[in-house]
Amino acid sequence: MKKVFIFLTLIILTLTLCSGCSKDEVLSFYEKTSEQFGDLVLTINSKLKGERNFGQDHYTGTYEVVYKNFNGAEIIFGGTTIDREDESIHIKLEVSDSVGDLKIIYKLKEKEKILAIQDGTYEYDFNVKDGSNYLIIKGNNYSGQVNIKIE
Repeated sequence: MKKVFIFLTLIILTLTLCSGCSKDEVLSFYEKTSEQFGDLVLTINSKLKGERNFGQDHYTGTYEVVYKNFNGAEIIFGGTTIDREDESIHIKLEVSDSVGDLKIIYKLKEKEKILAIQDGTYEYDFNVKDGSNYLIIKGNNYSGQVNIKIE
């Protein structure tokens, strides 16, 4: 709630300061603010169970983790954008040594696609357009290894 309040305050302040700005300047500011707000949804590095390395943006990169009795959710990659430069992404997942319940989900705006629930190697291609798009790992007493690579 505190983050949302700060975000809204910054928007109001900036819009007040940019009352004489051009349409392009306002749209550029809105895009940057939208991206920053989307980044707030991602699980921060210090709270992650594994190691994440971002690629060209927060939609791409690698994540390697070995879970032990994991309960909860980690939002690994994604964001909120208006116009992402490269709309296509390729996701490769490797899941092994699983005990317990696991769901790896890709949320595209309002829709969710389950990418993996058991051991195996999986590959997917998505077009990431405007809106909120996130890769999420959910576990219920889950132990196992997950490797993710998104390009």
